Amino acid sequence: MKKIEGNKLVALLLSAGMVTTFLAACSIDPDALGKGISDLGNAFETTAPAQTTAAPSETESQETTATEETSETTEAAPTATPTATPSPTPLPERVDFSDYTEIDLTDSFKVTVEDFEESAHSDDDKAQFAQFYGNRLVVTEATNETARDAINLVVDGFYQEALGNYQRVVAKTKTEYLTTGVVEQEGSVYVHFEYATNGRALSVLMIYTVNGANENTRTIDFATFDMLTGHYVTLGSVTGDTAGLEKACKAALADAIKAKALQANQPTVTPTPTPAPTTTTTTGTGTTTTTTTATETTVETTPAPTVSEDDLPKADDFEIIFIAPVTSDTEGVHKATVYGLGKDGIIYQADVEIDAYASFFNRYGTSVFFA
Repeated sequence: MKKIEGNKLVALLLSAGMVTTFLAACSIDPDALGKGISDLGNAFETTAPAQTTAAPSETESQETTATEETSETTEAAPTATPTATPSPTPLPERVDFSDYTEIDLTDSFKVTVEDFEESAHSDDDKAQFAQFYGNRLVVTEATNETARDAINLVVDGFYQEALGNYQRVVAKTKTEYLTTGVVEQEGSVYVHFEYATNGRALSVLMIYTVNGANENTRTIDFATFDMLTGHYVTLGSVTGDTAGLEKACKAALADAIKAKALQANQPTVTPTPTPAPTTTTTTGTGTTTTTTTATETTVETTPAPTVSEDDLPKADDFEIIFIAPVTSDTEGVHKATVYGLGKDGIIYQADVEIDAYASFFNRYGTSVFFA
């Protein structure tokens, strides 16, 4: 038997000792173990310094070549990751009623308004839990798709908030029905979108109310968007004097409401049509007399309900002001619909000419409001 180096001999002896210990605890075939130890000793022989590498089989060679070719091909022609194309917010199907109206705000900007109504009922259809109704606004076409998606993100977020309240009211009322067998008060959620535009800015008033299931709440939000970019248009972005512009618009809204109320105070005059003259013919002995009687025209005056100026909101009564630029029918005249949330909770609105307030607007505000 050939010589074994010192370190390898020690390793071999340690291995043999471990095997002996293992044999004491386990039942193993001694003959097979002896053959294994003999093979282990042969493995530590050092008289064969030359190393030979077995030639790879034909199959291994082919697999290696194929792998290398595949790797080279992948590196030579990397595949670009496609970018997902943004799509408009999908319009859902309704249960009870749904009607879509497409509106072209400009040649390249289109919105769709959906009037809808849906309701949730018990499985036996004996009880209605809640109703969800109103309308929904979605931008369906815009030259700048990023602007379209940005606007939809806001308006759809408000709609989803209203929908979540509807689903919550349904769950609450359903639990009541399954527990007591009756629905004390059906729930209802109303959502409303109202928009205005001058072709450059899109302003949206958003409202939803929750009633029933011991709730009675109203949520109001307002946003103006730049139709070219989809960015928010705030008062701070269009003027350097926000307080001054708000004060001016509050006064303009109060004056417009007062003028409309005074016009409504005027009595209604309704003239009665003049009847045709009445002709009477009397025939006597040898004589015929004809008499024509005319009927006077009468005028009916209907007094208008009296509206006291004290009952009208004043400029200081508006807690929040929204300004929505709109298209004017008169050339050279620029208008805006001013919304004011009064302390009484009523939303007032009126169209006012904003040319008198042009000095408040900066360069960007002029491009948006006076487009």
